[in-house]
Amino acid sequence: MNRFFPKEIPMKTLKNITTVLLATATLIGTTHASAQTTDAATDSTARASKKALHTQNHKLEMAVRRALTHTKNLESSGITVLAKAGVVTLDGTVPSNDQIQRAADTATGVAGVSSVKNNLIMRETGH
Repeated sequence: MNRFFPKEIPMKTLKNITTVLLATATLIGTTHASAQTTDAATDSTARASKKALHTQNHKLEMAVRRALTHTKNLESSGITVLAKAGVVTLDGTVPSNDQIQRAADTATGVAGVSSVKNNLIMRETGH
């Protein structure tokens, strides 16, 4: 007898209690390790997805720049192109008002562009 257990506990009962405690500890450890693995996999997938989206945006920007460069009667050197999830933003300057619309029309015609935000302004050459 001891002060924690006033009555003597049979050895079989102690073995059963020990087995249950070990099984519970193992289950908790396995669940915790599984949760960590799932979190790591989710983080890895999110990073891969973010990288793929960044690559897709960059390719779309390059395609729009290429189209602007090849458009007749459009001075595209002052135009900055930014793409995000199919939305293309045109910033910068062009030498005439008609080129503002020409740039927007050109960008809209590029495959993968869902919409164009045209922030171009006219600035005469030499100013």
